[in-house]
Amino acid sequence: MSTYTPEQYARRANSVWTKVQIWGAPFQFLVFLISLGFVIGTFFSDSLFDITNATIIFKILFLYFMCITGMFWEKDVFDHWYFAPQFFWEDFITTIVMVAHSIYLVALLFGVRDHKTLLLLVVIAYVSYLLNAAQYVLKWLVNRQHHKKRGTMATLETVDKPAV
Repeated sequence: MSTYTPEQYARRANSVWTKVQIWGAPFQFLVFLISLGFVIGTFFSDSLFDITNATIIFKILFLYFMCITGMFWEKDVFDHWYFAPQFFWEDFITTIVMVAHSIYLVALLFGVRDHKTLLLLVVIAYVSYLLNAAQYVLKWLVNRQHHKKRGTMATLETVDKPAV
């Protein structure tokens, strides 16, 4: 079964936030991979921690951006800012991801300076991010397959039309 009714699918295709999510998600994953590389490197050499910390903070800020723009997208498509029934579990896991990443920032703000502790916090947050990304990809594949079978895939012309 599809996540979208035909009307929601049309709103999804016409929402500017769909494009933000489509372009932002792969960029966010690239930022994650770069940051993860630094995190792994920093486990072996503390000399990289300042650069690693900067990549982690940038990744977290971009995660916030994607979550907020995702809320605008959800409002456009499902008329809910968050926890639309069709995306309840995705939003639930996203909330856990946001909390896990925010704990890293809180630890920094409260003066935690032990690099290994901070790195452990971010590894936990990054694992939650990977699980969240996997559930979104799985949902996308299921919806894509459903709409291909039914012949209801949006065309590029539909996606590029402004919302009515």
